[in-house]
Formats: sequence, structure tokens, C-alpha cells
Amino acid sequence: MRLKSFTMAWICASAFLAHAGDLSPEIATKFIKIIASTSGGKAFTRDPAMKAALESAGVTIDSSAKVYWCTSPAEVKMAIQQRRLCVVGQSSLLGAGAGVALIEDGGRPKIMINKSAVDASGVSLPDMIFKVSQ
Repeated sequence: MRLKSFTMAWICASAFLAHAGDLSPEIATKFIKIIASTSGGKAFTRDPAMKAALESAGVTIDSSAKVYWCTSPAEVKMAIQQRRLCVVGQSSLLGAGAGVALIEDGGRPKIMINKSAVDASGVSLPDMIFKVSQ
């Protein structure tokens, strides 16, 4: 059943890929802060721009945080192995196992969720994230 719901979500999300792009770190940070609030307000990233944006927003950068901003398939794989919630800025990384993709579509932020990856991470997303997601 989960695979079916992920497949349906992926098909729906794929319709937006042609117009999807990178969300600025400042905007993505707002969503990451909400997601990280369920895990003690901590997140981790190796991306210098995102790290600076998260710190500016008051998110604690902690290498052991359950919420991990990933920028490559290798980081996604590592985050999954460590049972972390992998948040990404590219919808293509959902297929690699990321849990949440934050992208821009037509000038507006979009959230796409891979529910099975979120469940596997053990992180509980706030209901608001599910309500506004694709």
C-alpha cells in the first residue's frame, strides 16, 4: 500500500518536474526549521549556503541531527543508512530515497514527500507539512 501511495505521489509530482527548480536557501530554511522542530530544532548539512541560512534562522547545526539536508545521491544514501530524514532541493533525489523535496515551481515553493522514506527515518513530520505537500 505504501509503495502504491508513493508511486501515485511520484506520478503527480512528476507532472511538475518540467517547471521545477531550486528553492533559495532562505525559503527552504523556513520549511526545514518546521521539520526540525519535531527533532529538537536541530538539522545538519554540509552545504555552506544552507548551513549559514539555517544558523541565521536559529536552527542548531548538529552532525547527529535526525534531519539532514542532502545535496547528492551519496549523501542521501548515507543519511538513509543512519536512519535520518533526508531533505533535498531536487525532486529527482526522492527516487534515491530522500524523504522530503523542497522545490520551486512557477515561482512558488512546493513540498514533495516520499512517505515510506519519512516513516523509515523515524521522524514525525508536522501535520502542516503533509497538508501543503504534493
